[in-house]
Amino acid sequence: MEKNWTYGTSYLNDKTGVIVIGITGREASQVVTETEAIYPGITKAGVTPGRGGKEVAGVPVFNTVKEALQDPALRESINTGLVYVPPTSVKDAVYELIDNGIKVIYIVTEHVPIKDTAEFYAYAKEKGVKIVGPTSLGAIVPKIGRIGAVGGKDPFIAYQRPDEPGSYVILSKSGGLTTTTAEMIKRRGFGIYTAIALGGDVISCTTYADVLPELEEDPNVKGVVLLGEPGGSYEEQAAQLVIDGKFTKPLVPFIGGRFQDYLAEGVSFGHAGAVVERGMGKASDKIRKFLEAAKYGPVNVAFFYHEIPQRLLELGCERDLPDTTGDVVKPLYSTLEE
Repeated sequence: MEKNWTYGTSYLNDKTGVIVIGITGREASQVVTETEAIYPGITKAGVTPGRGGKEVAGVPVFNTVKEALQDPALRESINTGLVYVPPTSVKDAVYELIDNGIKVIYIVTEHVPIKDTAEFYAYAKEKGVKIVGPTSLGAIVPKIGRIGAVGGKDPFIAYQRPDEPGSYVILSKSGGLTTTTAEMIKRRGFGIYTAIALGGDVISCTTYADVLPELEEDPNVKGVVLLGEPGGSYEEQAAQLVIDGKFTKPLVPFIGGRFQDYLAEGVSFGHAGAVVERGMGKASDKIRKFLEAAKYGPVNVAFFYHEIPQRLLELGCERDLPDTTGDVVKPLYSTLEE
């Protein structure tokens, strides 16, 4: 993808304009309303068949993507799709976006049939389109905008404000852990450049290894936190990039779900893709691969979740913001008594 932006990544940047498929649905309309309140103008249009002519938070609604793009201003500004439709309608929505020239697509929907994902993923690769998801919560670049519900109603609880610096990237299969991790490391002074919730399905249309090479070339990025889990081999692919010398920046991986090593194979815990089967996909195997990668580059594995900020410090990562914690890091929503 030819770069035409000045800040951000190819997944979300200062030239991003979003069209939301299923915009009049309850969840989508809430997310659009909240997003427009904090980042006005990033959502350019929405599509719901039969609801054309309406508005959601001032965003015009059309019956089809093609109809929306007949407006010259929208055709010029829209380059990203956000899909909020039922599982069996996702494939049609993705094909409609691709066939109308949209080059980046986020899929929030859960339970998309694997066969459908395989088909539209292959079509997207053929057309040079990036798809994030399914089951992606979206992405955020605190300085310029967000896609989806990352950060909730008030993302500035977890992420720094647009006028504050951020140099660190969070890549995660989990939408919830994306924001929880941002809040934890921000309190230790590590501002977020961007955070992307990649989704946890069996087929992830964008993987860690897809994103890391771009971050390697981005001078705004000082380090990356990678949040993984059992299932698949996407974490191992990321570690292999370090081994091959293709990613050389500080990397702190945390792989959750080590308990699953001791349970029966073939059972999903959490995400659809978090399945250990045929002796593959164990959390311990992923950790072992990152420990191997640490011999080749600045990789520092966090064996426990709360160790992530300390692992960044041990790698020599510089803070963007003041450390507001002192020597004790207490969870923001802790109910424990002193």
